Amino acid sequence: MTVRKKTGDVAAQDWFVRARVCVRAEHHAHSLERELRIFRAGEVVEMVQWGRAGQEIDTASWWTTNQYIPAAHIVPADKVEVLELLDERRPEPDAED
Repeated sequence: MTVRKKTGDVAAQDWFVRARVCVRAEHHAHSLERELRIFRAGEVVEMVQWGRAGQEIDTASWWTTNQYIPAAHIVPADKVEVLELLDERRPEPDAED
């Protein structure tokens, strides 16, 4: 399952994806608060991607949170497999809007 958009696409509205992902390969991530988090291969984690209207859609990484950025840990998208989409708002507007 993939949520990638082609490079250069611009979001028509604020968007987000919340998913359960499985870590494919060990990854060491430091938050802005300098806390180390080691993601282990096979670990299942709830993570998010998001962006703002008018900005390029970037799905190159998954974040542990978008609520308090200094505490967030980031994992490159190529190191995770999306298992289940939990919630999303697509970057393009719905047809009814």
